[in-house]
Amino acid sequence: MTLHESHTDPRTRRTLALLERAMTTLLEDQSISEINVSELCRVAGIHRTTFYKHFSSVAEFAGYMYSSLINDLASVDVASLPEDMDGVSEAYGAALAGMLDHIAGNRPTYRRLFASDGDHQFQRIVADALAERALEAHHRLAERGRVIDIDEMTAAQMVGAACAAAVGVWAAQDTTDSVTRSREIMSALPRWWAPA
Repeated sequence: MTLHESHTDPRTRRTLALLERAMTTLLEDQSISEINVSELCRVAGIHRTTFYKHFSSVAEFAGYMYSSLINDLASVDVASLPEDMDGVSEAYGAALAGMLDHIAGNRPTYRRLFASDGDHQFQRIVADALAERALEAHHRLAERGRVIDIDEMTAAQMVGAACAAAVGVWAAQDTTDSVTRSREIMSALPRWWAPA
């Protein structure tokens, strides 16, 4: 059984929470690529064998941790989306504002991760997670009649990479108006995101 499959098990949830706290602590002083399994497990207070039951490397754990976090922050309740296209775009904009608020509240860590000499693996994780959310959003927009005039995977990757770059800039700045920044980011996206 892996962590991915047993996240409802109390022991697994505890292990995940310990690893996430340890990773956050270690990222204050080093990049993901500098953290090794022994160090992560020592700070988390777990045995390496426990870690290896669930993940094969620090990189795999970081991918799981940050893609889960970004997915949670960027998720939208699809069942409660409005029927109009503008409402769909607004719902995804609100989710983006929530993500920006989270990053603003944890700026020291995110500044380090998004810096030009920061952790490129983390940056890729964010872009990929946001591309998945963009693909989901494109499906919701298409259901409401919005035409996306490029193949959906290219469109999703474009939006994911653009949003990841914008989030990285946000991490480097000191501004806190996430709603305004979210609107600015959304307005800079390809025309199929724009209100009709």
